[in-house]
Amino acid sequence: MGEAGRIEFRGIHKSFGRQVVLRGVDLTVHEGETLVLLGPSGTGKSVLIKHAIGLLRPDAGDVFVDGVSIVRATPEELLAVRRRVGYVFQNAALFDSMTVLENLWLALDDDRNLRSVESCRDEAAELLEKVNLDRTVLDKYPAELSGGMRKRVGIARAIASRPKYLLYDEPTTGLDPVNAENIDRLIMELRRELGVTSIVVTHDLESAFQVGDRIALLYEGRIHACGTPDAILANDDPVVRKFVRRGRIDAVVA
Repeated sequence: MGEAGRIEFRGIHKSFGRQVVLRGVDLTVHEGETLVLLGPSGTGKSVLIKHAIGLLRPDAGDVFVDGVSIVRATPEELLAVRRRVGYVFQNAALFDSMTVLENLWLALDDDRNLRSVESCRDEAAELLEKVNLDRTVLDKYPAELSGGMRKRVGIARAIASRPKYLLYDEPTTGLDPVNAENIDRLIMELRRELGVTSIVVTHDLESAFQVGDRIALLYEGRIHACGTPDAILANDDPVVRKFVRRGRIDAVVA
């Protein structure tokens, strides 16, 4: 059984056909911290965090969120966990045929769909304010927004249910340096304001050292190293050094 206030991955194995992605991942994210998950492209970072809300099921091992086993959870228990977890998808995953207000309404609405879209307008505007967007954005469609604005709307939707945990999948990918810095600042502000426990999946080394309390390196299907930013910088392991040299993540050749 896991401990409340934590996300715990225990011995996670996952394959897709003959492709082995995760080979026994053990990782604990402590209450109130932001853990950054680094690794080469295609190494399974996004695959790992999807296990935390049951979007993927491990071939072996288990995940505990707030003390609840995701593998053994009933549908009701899994739904309760998902309500405590906000997920920021890599591409924001907004519905293109809906306005920003309607996208946020889906996260703000109750189970019985008793609230109208318009009744949520003020609440949605407050969410946009938290991510530094003006309420005029509410009536726009995703296609009318810049990449950085769509990312922020995705974050606004993720925090609509006042989650205890936030999972960010490549939040700065595809953004220019200014917008990437804005997203990093927003991640840190939300941690201070909401006290959330977060996992940030990224390949952006500068972002990782900016937002992370601890950094974990996923390599060849396992956690190869994990520690504070200073500890990672001081680590003499050859694989770790390849990731931190020259101020960026480099491809690691197995």
